[in-house]
Amino acid sequence: MPTGKKNQGFTIIELMVVVAAIAILMGVLLVGLQSASRLSKNVVSMSRLKQLHIAWTTYANAYEDRLLPGYIDEGVQDAWRVRYRTPDGERVDPAMCQTYPWRLLPYLDYDLDTLYGYSSQREQLKDNYGSQQSAGFAESQEIIAYTPAFGYNAYYVGGWWESRGTESEPRSHLTFGNTAAEIQVGEDVRLAKGRLVARTMGQITNPSKLIAFCSSVNRNPGVYMRQEDKPVGAAWVVPRRLCTETVWDEYGGDSRIGINGGAVIPVQSGGEGMEVFVEQAVPLRRHGVSVPILNCDGSTEQTMLNDLLNMDRWTSAAVQSTVRPALFEHECDPPGSAP
Repeated sequence: MPTGKKNQGFTIIELMVVVAAIAILMGVLLVGLQSASRLSKNVVSMSRLKQLHIAWTTYANAYEDRLLPGYIDEGVQDAWRVRYRTPDGERVDPAMCQTYPWRLLPYLDYDLDTLYGYSSQREQLKDNYGSQQSAGFAESQEIIAYTPAFGYNAYYVGGWWESRGTESEPRSHLTFGNTAAEIQVGEDVRLAKGRLVARTMGQITNPSKLIAFCSSVNRNPGVYMRQEDKPVGAAWVVPRRLCTETVWDEYGGDSRIGINGGAVIPVQSGGEGMEVFVEQAVPLRRHGVSVPILNCDGSTEQTMLNDLLNMDRWTSAAVQSTVRPALFEHECDPPGSAP
């Protein structure tokens, strides 16, 4: 008679161990794939920022060292007698040229991938933005004007220009252009004007640290945790504090996120959150927890939000400030500068 032991199958415990091991391995693999994907996307962002710097400096060279304005309203465009066109020679609506993209695209050879490669609409943009005969021409103009991947440090680099004065005596007003800032000069403390906004390359005293462009998004007030790929971009970006008003801050505690307008769940941010206090265009961590940055000297970096809290990243005046860069603030436009 056969004396060998009867073959036995896996026990439930053994099966559970195998399933658990597979789940752990799949989790590790998924994390690795996500990390690799994030790294690849960040490398692409850095490359696009380098291309953006070439176009930005080419613009300055073409205009005798003057920097690309951050914002110019329709009245200023009319006063400066500037007009902008598509690659096919079509006139671009001046309202769409207030922000920087339509004014910088000629220096990018109208390559949309640099500013809109992140968007699922980029192919549609390429089909529609050049010719007024295209059905989506008007919509593409607006998308290009307001949703580039990278926001310009528009208030402090190039400047935010608006038409002020009267109809009979209009004037182009530079926001913060004549606003005083308290700075340290040797052992003296001075209230200096004209230091907040860099209008030419020569006025940038810390080009390796001063932000020209960074990934940005327009946000309503609220707490935002890390997001990837979903938000559309914004055409400008502001620091943590604009004048004396805090616009946004790093969020390191619990947030409560509404679900379907009803139930809420607490989420620990681990320093990955941002709290926005005033509706504005703010830095965006599009891939992971870091923000892609282009400095004025052409260097690029992936930096954390806590580094962007320092105002010396945004205006050269903060470098000479009498207070720590994180505490630097200044008054808004002086009396008499209202429209």
